[in-house]
Amino acid sequence: MTTDQRPWVPALPDLDPERDGNACVPGALAAGIAVVAHFFCVLVVGFSTMATDSCGPDDCALAVTGPLTVMYGAYYATYVLTPLVVVASLVLPWRRRWRRTRTRLAVLALLPQAVIAGSLFVLLALGE
Repeated sequence: MTTDQRPWVPALPDLDPERDGNACVPGALAAGIAVVAHFFCVLVVGFSTMATDSCGPDDCALAVTGPLTVMYGAYYATYVLTPLVVVASLVLPWRRRWRRTRTRLAVLALLPQAVIAGSLFVLLALGE
């Protein structure tokens, strides 16, 4: 009869090979970037209304009012879409199979801020 020479190791119940240890990273990064980008968006949307000072709201060209309308819609979406999607990316199960979905939701949370930055570029390029 032979005895087992391996040392005794206690079982760790929390050690699950399918658990994703970095599951909070995409949501936390998206939340941090969204907070910093929100200040940029407040400045851009706040100052972009001055683009219509010279022509008034009724006489401005579509090249000016079009990007402004998109900017205002995206600005209001930052208050609804961004927090909901960040929370959804953090609430998903912390399993490896949900990693791709969690990352996509984190990127989707930054979509309104990206739309505002893109609209600013269009406004500066096409505006009068």
